[in-house]
Amino acid sequence: MNELIKINYSTEEPTVSARELHKFLEIATEFRHWFPRMCEYGFKEGIDYTPVIFDHPQNHQPTRDYCLTIPMAKEICMIQRTEKGKMARQYFLSIEKAWNTPEMVMSRALKMAENQIQSLKLVNSRLNVENEIMRPKAEYFDELVDRNLLTNFRDTA
Repeated sequence: MNELIKINYSTEEPTVSARELHKFLEIATEFRHWFPRMCEYGFKEGIDYTPVIFDHPQNHQPTRDYCLTIPMAKEICMIQRTEKGKMARQYFLSIEKAWNTPEMVMSRALKMAENQIQSLKLVNSRLNVENEIMRPKAEYFDELVDRNLLTNFRDTA
C-alpha cells in the first residue's frame, strides 16, 4: 500500500504524527482543539502518545505535535467515521501487519541483540583498562603478602 501518512520507525514501535493524521483526515476543527478532544477518549500520555516540540518550517516558532502509536491512530480514524478515516485505518492495519511479520520481529530481535553486544563490548573494554591500571597494585600487594611484610597500625606506630 502506498504511504498515505509518514510512519516514524525510529522508536521501539512505529508512530505517526498527530498533525499529519489531522491533515490527512481533513478535520475542520483546529488541531489545538481537536487533539485534546481525541484524548478525552481515554488515551494516555506516555503510553498512547508522546508530546514533541519542533520548529515550524514556515514561521520558525516552537510547535507542539504528538507521536501517536499505531493503535491510537487506528482508533482516532474509527472515531472520525469518514471515508478518509476508513482508508487511514486500513493503512495502519497493513503497517501493523507488516511490523509483526516473523521476518520483522526477527530483524528487530537481531538488532536488539547487536546493540546489547556492542554495549557489553564497551563495558568489557572499560573493565580491561581498569584491570591494567590495577594490575601493578595487585602484584605489589601480593608480593607484600608473600614476604609477610604487612604490618598492622599498632606495629607501625
